[in-house]
Amino acid sequence: MKRFRFAGILLALSLAVAIPMPWPAMSINDTSLAANETPEALRSEATPTIGQSQTSDAWCSRVAGGPSGKRALAIDLSAAHAGVRFFGVQQKYSVADQALAEALNADDAFSMTALTTYADRLEGVCVAAADNRELDPARVEMTGAVALVHPGTGSITLPPDTKAVAIDLRDLPAADGLREALETAVAPALASPVTRPTRNVRVHSGMTDEILSDQNVYGNQATQIEQVPIPATGTVNLPLALLTGSTMAPEAAELAGTLRLAGRAWLFGEDVLAEVAEARWQGVGDGGIAYRAADLFQDGRWPDVIPADVRTADPTSLLSMLPELGALPSVMRGESRRAAIEHVSSFRDIQPTTLRRGDMRAALTIVHGALRRFFPYFEIVGDRIDERLLETLGTIEGATTLDRRQARDVLRRFGEAIRDGHNLVYNYGDPLWIGTFPVVIDEIADEPVVARSLAEGVSPSDTIVSIDGKSAAEWYATEFQRTSAATAGYRFDLATRRFLYLGGPMEFGLRGLDGTTRRVTINPYPLEMLQQVGFEPSVRTAGWLMDLGAPDIYYINLNGAQLESITQFRRALREASGAAGLVLDMRGYPGVNHYTVAQFLICQEFRSPIFRIPVLSGPDRRSVDEQQYTLRPLPNGYCGPMVLLVGPKTVSAAENFSIMLVDAKRVEVVGRQSAGTNGNITGVQLPGGFGFSFTGMEVLFGDRRPFHGMGIVPDVEVQPTASDFRDGVDRALQKAIEVLKQTSVGN
Repeated sequence: MKRFRFAGILLALSLAVAIPMPWPAMSINDTSLAANETPEALRSEATPTIGQSQTSDAWCSRVAGGPSGKRALAIDLSAAHAGVRFFGVQQKYSVADQALAEALNADDAFSMTALTTYADRLEGVCVAAADNRELDPARVEMTGAVALVHPGTGSITLPPDTKAVAIDLRDLPAADGLREALETAVAPALASPVTRPTRNVRVHSGMTDEILSDQNVYGNQATQIEQVPIPATGTVNLPLALLTGSTMAPEAAELAGTLRLAGRAWLFGEDVLAEVAEARWQGVGDGGIAYRAADLFQDGRWPDVIPADVRTADPTSLLSMLPELGALPSVMRGESRRAAIEHVSSFRDIQPTTLRRGDMRAALTIVHGALRRFFPYFEIVGDRIDERLLETLGTIEGATTLDRRQARDVLRRFGEAIRDGHNLVYNYGDPLWIGTFPVVIDEIADEPVVARSLAEGVSPSDTIVSIDGKSAAEWYATEFQRTSAATAGYRFDLATRRFLYLGGPMEFGLRGLDGTTRRVTINPYPLEMLQQVGFEPSVRTAGWLMDLGAPDIYYINLNGAQLESITQFRRALREASGAAGLVLDMRGYPGVNHYTVAQFLICQEFRSPIFRIPVLSGPDRRSVDEQQYTLRPLPNGYCGPMVLLVGPKTVSAAENFSIMLVDAKRVEVVGRQSAGTNGNITGVQLPGGFGFSFTGMEVLFGDRRPFHGMGIVPDVEVQPTASDFRDGVDRALQKAIEVLKQTSVGN
């Protein structure tokens, strides 16, 4: 796995500026307003300062809903929860996750009732009725010399005798194109653009890992994002009023607050709530949720409430006064008590291990949302996660009982849809195994064959023909349905691991080389026995290959169990300095810094693979941070001919190392296709006490060829046989010697 620093993101700083107030802003109820009142009379009214006229607790009744959900309710809910989880105001993901689990534990899970229960448990989340209206065509009506603009589709032209402009923001649908419609409506009244507030949002560089490491390449931070200013098309600044209603679309609320705080527009009607302006809508079923996904900053943080200058239920009755009102008063800022958008750290925030149907429904929904936001390989593996979510939710509903093993396997079944060798399911509840089956298994002709064994009655070269009462073919067919991998070879290896960890005695059917079959019952061995037998294909240590008839060829096993330090590697490399050829065995996983190893083996400047990390700046802005590194050779390296051994267990960091050697054209590759799975892992903690990991970045070869699912393809393919394991023959190593000898003769 590649590790590198989290690219820093520059923060746009905002200074809180105290603005003097020469005279109070207006606050007038419609019952106290007479038709013949003059602006001077209006100015004499007392007013609260901004932020003090209404508490922000009521914002749920003030936000207008947008379009209803367009997909199955569970899929829409996944999108909604992912927005709340990754971009909302909760300071721990588990807070949002547990609210979802509680809501989905009801009999009417995936209903609007459950959605309301979910929102009621969370700060900064509101349920609202959907509004599927589209924007009407824009229109202008004149009230004397005041142009009353109704925003909508199309252009706006003000009559030449217009002395002032009012924009009606009431009852606008939160439809696609609303921002553009609002800007089109207001631009003719502005002689110069108006700076919009910066949006302080949570920016994710990949999905911050919650399972494996708190020092991973991925991270998140709250960052102020600048917005494009409100455009201006006018020649002079016309007096401007914004008519605000009891409910407002977030875009309309942001425009109103922006222009009022900038001193460019009066507010006639209702107060503007910051929380409404900071909300993001997600349709779910026949309704949806609005959740706060930003903090607005405009010469400091927006106050919770921006009160109307004239509070009235009939703001159109004031339009005739607009040309005579004169300059807008400055405003004083009130309180900003609403929750802030901040960095979230949920590493190892393991959720309760109590297992209910609601926990599993929530876990699947959360996984779906995390993958939809952050998984980088849908274009390569295909996008099946919507269908898989509905399938696995159906499995939960159809189960008469639910235990941890079933729950784990349902999550594994979901993970199979992404075909990612880094997809693992972690169980933090009661362990599902008590011991091990200490063997190394290899795949030969689609069958599991014992390569090494410390189990009594099981010998190298034995073929496993039955597992726990099922034929091996049937057992693997079942496991493949819930084993996620990018290549067939690594899928076989991952599935095999399921019977290496035993929850009790298990019977295996074995076939010897002579064709006879027998049954053995394996009682679980201690974990140390599995570690002792190892995982890598070869346990050979570094040295000359004299025993194989190649005294001038040197071998280095880069697998972690055989090479534990760079010092050990450099010692071997010094010994190999005069070798006619070098065999590098990378059929397992490296135990040392593979970049340093590569710098001793590639004798000119070279490049790393290409790493592409998704960057999500709030819920609606997505980009990619692409990185590639130039590395230089280290002194006293080896520059002679080399063969690289790879196989199905060559995965992740082992493949990262291999890519550099292959791209630099430093090696001939011998063996079998690698796992096709590279890039830093990330993971999500789930209700029920589970975790779910996946690859969080896209990795490409240096020439931009896709790597995922392709892996390292050998120049010379070598397949082992069962008798090789009985006889202690390493067929791939023998072929590597042959290749190097031919290279030596050719030179």
